[in-house]
Amino acid sequence: MIIRKYGLVLKRLKEGDIELIRQMRNSESVRRNMYFKEDITPEMQKKWFQSVNNKFNGYYLIIHNEEKIGMIHGKNVDFEKRTCEGGIFIWNEKYLNSPIPSLASIIMNDWTFYLANFKAVYAKVLKENKIALSYNKMQGYEICEPQNDDKGVVWLMLTKEDYTAKIGNIRKKMAQYTQDEKPLQFDDVDASDDLGKEIELFYRGLPPDIQQLADKLIAKAKNAKV
Repeated sequence: MIIRKYGLVLKRLKEGDIELIRQMRNSESVRRNMYFKEDITPEMQKKWFQSVNNKFNGYYLIIHNEEKIGMIHGKNVDFEKRTCEGGIFIWNEKYLNSPIPSLASIIMNDWTFYLANFKAVYAKVLKENKIALSYNKMQGYEICEPQNDDKGVVWLMLTKEDYTAKIGNIRKKMAQYTQDEKPLQFDDVDASDDLGKEIELFYRGLPPDIQQLADKLIAKAKNAKV
């Protein structure tokens, strides 16, 4: 799946990009802010990808001006509770203090809350990562009960209601950069790169309303191929 919005492209992670992700994830500038700090081997990376390449996880490359600069995700999807765990990392340091990370997060949150109709997104942040904590709170995340036994982290939760309450003003500020105040729309989403085995992996066995959305995306992609 490919999402185009605000001058960015979010493209679902494919196996051909996992070595790039491994190298960037192992870099010191990224690893120091991660819970898992061990060096990731190619074998570990391949095993990880095989475990997350399904409808319960969505990992997307962040592409700006045709350059891959980071990755954003919604993982551990619970379709019954309509929750998932979000995260982002940017390896191109020139974008860290730019609007790009916030724009990527807005795109992903719009997809999660408004198109997929989820209720909440969780985030796990190292206690010492003050920048990430501030970044999440700016979007409307609030500290919540721990979701597992991981030590040294803070768990936060963003509800659809809190996101909706804050995003209007954020969009207005971002419009100075993007000239676009509109939320993500169906037409911004393209499933044309998911017409192979990905159909069964990502677009089948979903809750009825999300299945309807998935069917429309696949139908649109197939019609565009004709």
